[in-house]
Amino acid sequence: MPVTTELRTARVVGEQQRVDERQTPHPMADAGDYGERMRIWRDMTPSDPLIRAVERLGALFRQAPPGKVNPIRARLHEPKRMSEHIKEIAHFGGADVAGITYLDQSYVYSHRASGSKTYGVPAGDPIDLPYKYAIVVGVAGDFDKYMAANSRIADVEYAMDYQRLHFACYLLAGYIQELGYEARPAHAMGLREVNPVALGVLAGLGELGRHGLLIHEKYGSRLHLAVIATNLPMEIDQPVDIGVNEFCQYCKKCARTCPTRSITFGGKDVYNGVEKWRINVDTCYKARLSGHDITEKCLYCVTSCCYNKRDAWYHTLSIWFLKKTPVPLRPLIVKPLTWLDDVIWKQRPHVDMKWLDYDSEAQGARCGMTGCTATHPPAWKKRLQRPGREAAQVYFPGPGPRVNGQHTNGHPWAGASSSVTAIRPAPERRASERDAGTLPPA
Repeated sequence: MPVTTELRTARVVGEQQRVDERQTPHPMADAGDYGERMRIWRDMTPSDPLIRAVERLGALFRQAPPGKVNPIRARLHEPKRMSEHIKEIAHFGGADVAGITYLDQSYVYSHRASGSKTYGVPAGDPIDLPYKYAIVVGVAGDFDKYMAANSRIADVEYAMDYQRLHFACYLLAGYIQELGYEARPAHAMGLREVNPVALGVLAGLGELGRHGLLIHEKYGSRLHLAVIATNLPMEIDQPVDIGVNEFCQYCKKCARTCPTRSITFGGKDVYNGVEKWRINVDTCYKARLSGHDITEKCLYCVTSCCYNKRDAWYHTLSIWFLKKTPVPLRPLIVKPLTWLDDVIWKQRPHVDMKWLDYDSEAQGARCGMTGCTATHPPAWKKRLQRPGREAAQVYFPGPGPRVNGQHTNGHPWAGASSSVTAIRPAPERRASERDAGTLPPA
């Protein structure tokens, strides 16, 4: 059964080329393409002991043996029931959502950036995934802990969500192998061979948002995604329309709250054959350096999204109305919903939270740059962005001379005299401005 539903937030309008995984953000940062300080930051051991403990789990999953396929195949349900059954197994393993689609080779990376001794694949090798189906599973981050971003509370939750995701994938892949069919984690447990967001959209888990993330009608953008490639016969899911296209056209709340102005206020671009909103991945990625060793993840585009709400009746009712309303009339619903969201949840949502020994009520961070003794306020207290001010000013930590009390070489969100990375028009962007978390893979 082919994919029949039109992708409204990411329309395929031309030929798509497979992307080299080495041209995606993590590998580029590891290679020093985002600067030496970004490369050093990637190699640093987290200062928080709980995050270090959580990362030990990740190391165990990366070393887990791939398993063998049972030579005796089990009798299967018919494809529709088999699809439902596999989703039940995914939920049993801890996944919050699961969807199935064909493994579109356009979203399989051409070459791998890092190798895996467990799976016997060296870095730089071409990627070959001769499978028919892709099972996309997702684990949702805890709403309250994410709303405490940016803080160690959100960082710990973010890290732990991935371990839950690895467990669900390992169980599901092992179960399929025990049924007598091949199954491989294609984006989990140390392997990054596909674009999970692109496949998640095709598998009906949500739509692509302005901020380049998948938006789910229940969990918003809090989903962590993984992909299992398999030949197990199943019925595929269809893409969904939950009103994201109309909401993102008007809302732009993620663009207003992005501290590095990496999210456009403008329209869509055509990139690699797909019409979509594009973010400036360079400036977005480098913002990780602005945590002053107090926090690592930004997450403002996730927490500010109007789809990111508790599982409550008012949220369910709003999404239901949005889906049932004819497309030309949706702006009549989007505008009051956006206004109401700003009134109730504020223009930059944030919740002060105490959990374990952590407290998200940030008091500001002492600058770690040489020669600076300033205490900088948390990013969620900074002013909102406005259209026309999309030249991102990004934190490039490093000493530099000071002018009028500001560093001239990379102070976070400094004045006009500081080092600036501007968002260039889409046709002029470098090939390194990759966008691995969006559709198409880039």
